[in-house]
Amino acid sequence: MRASAATSGDYGLEAASASLRHYLRALWRRDFQLQPCAQPATQLRPYLSEIGIHLPPHYTSHRGELLRDLYRAAAAHAAAHDAFSRARFERRKLKPVQLAIVSLLEDARVEQLAIDAMPGLRRLWLQFFDPRGRDSVSVEALLLRLAHVLLDPTRVDENPWVAKGKRLYLAAQANGSDAQLLRELGILLGNDIGQMRAQFNAKSYLVEPLYRDDNLFLWDSASLPEETRMEDSGFNASDTAAQSNPRLDDDANETAHFMPREVAYAVNDEGAGSNEERPRYPEWDERIGRYRPNWCSIIEQRPQPVEARALRDGLARHAALSARLAQLLQARKRGQAQQLRRQPDGDEFEIDALVRAHTALRSGQAPEANLYRRTRRQKPDLSVLLLLDLSHSTLMASGDATLLALIREASVLLGDAIAQGGDRIAIHGFNSNGRHEVNYLHFKEFNEPLDDAVLGRLAAADGALSTRMGAAIRHASRQMRCCHTAQRLVLLLTDGEPHDIDVYQTGQLASDAARAVARSAAEGTPVFCVSVDPMSDGYLRKIFGQHNYLVIDSVEQLPQRLPQLYLRLAG
Repeated sequence: MRASAATSGDYGLEAASASLRHYLRALWRRDFQLQPCAQPATQLRPYLSEIGIHLPPHYTSHRGELLRDLYRAAAAHAAAHDAFSRARFERRKLKPVQLAIVSLLEDARVEQLAIDAMPGLRRLWLQFFDPRGRDSVSVEALLLRLAHVLLDPTRVDENPWVAKGKRLYLAAQANGSDAQLLRELGILLGNDIGQMRAQFNAKSYLVEPLYRDDNLFLWDSASLPEETRMEDSGFNASDTAAQSNPRLDDDANETAHFMPREVAYAVNDEGAGSNEERPRYPEWDERIGRYRPNWCSIIEQRPQPVEARALRDGLARHAALSARLAQLLQARKRGQAQQLRRQPDGDEFEIDALVRAHTALRSGQAPEANLYRRTRRQKPDLSVLLLLDLSHSTLMASGDATLLALIREASVLLGDAIAQGGDRIAIHGFNSNGRHEVNYLHFKEFNEPLDDAVLGRLAAADGALSTRMGAAIRHASRQMRCCHTAQRLVLLLTDGEPHDIDVYQTGQLASDAARAVARSAAEGTPVFCVSVDPMSDGYLRKIFGQHNYLVIDSVEQLPQRLPQLYLRLAG
């Protein structure tokens, strides 16, 4: 007897979509559009957009009736958000853990409203809470425990933070369901997590339990732009698959349709400037297979110099290495020998030209005058922009120094060698605090010497916030358009995978960075990455390609290895 789709291993969204539509119509008395998530993955979470509810094409963790209930739980939860999450929360200066807590509280609020109307939903959702992690005190486990007690009023959790979260939530909602009270509650509970010195990894965090969506739709910075909306008449796996794997040629649309107007931007010592003055760039959203136009705002800054004795001491300590590198770079600048043929004067005769001249004379014609061969040196002409990832993780200690200190020292050593060798170098840096605040710092421009002012600005560089790599690469590539040298290069120095506080989807920003790298290379400015993350091969290959990155295993060797690598690239 043939197994039913619900009990077989190939049961997925395509098979479930028809029954799910009827199920949601019965619950909510209206139709919902169901879409597959654009990037299938084993740990993918559902999400919402203006074009509908996006569910994973397959769940590999469940089978049979439980798998059917998982799809129902996911669809019903997302529909509850669609019905009751009417206003977007303002992200502003919230920390990642506070964002996660506010989202969790909103999950609890909309589920309770749905349960008030349809009590059976509580039993449907509760079966996906795993009680085995109830004794863990990691931040992720505490979040799951709080979600559990908020859904199950009979459950008791003796952890003080979980108990406090439940007490404050119930008090905030005692006079009626109110989403606006949850933001302040999330800030308070997030501060408690900070006081506990508990570590929260926003890059690896996944909303739990499995049926809940990624919560990006709850926040003002995650709503989809008007250009991404499209009509949909039903579930079509082949159409969505085509959207999730757009051709690289589609990057032309990034410039043709979504690039902001070309204007001159003054470097701002204080930082921000008005929103209208900031460069804005699109960002590729892999889930919907399209660019979000004018999505990321660049805030250009020129740090105020501070005392730079440590950097000057580093230069003195590596003086011999710097001089040797400068000699090698100067030798490269002398270039390769190039033979110029058929010249009016030169070092030796051109045999072929002499033969033609003799033939012309024998024929009674005037011979050509260009009878010589001349040798000259072709001098390569290179401009390099050193782009530094200055996210918070660079503050981690590496031996006797922080990674940030080693990055500063390596930048100065490379800049000194390049300046002595005759090439042109600029040194910039970046970090981010969501898409509206991508900080781009100018330490040294191409026409500036590596003087005390530059050293002072580099000494002022600090590690903070997150790593929105794609936006920084796009802006760095734009800076390179003013360089009229034969060769151009962006050399990116980083310590980790792209991430930011308003993006929870794993790999989302890496996909965007890959498109930014490809676009820059197509415009004549290749991007090469140097990483000190020993686990980075997977995402670096995705972003930069197989041959355009290098992982330095010994972080302490960064100041010596970076100039040597540049010498290899410049050769």
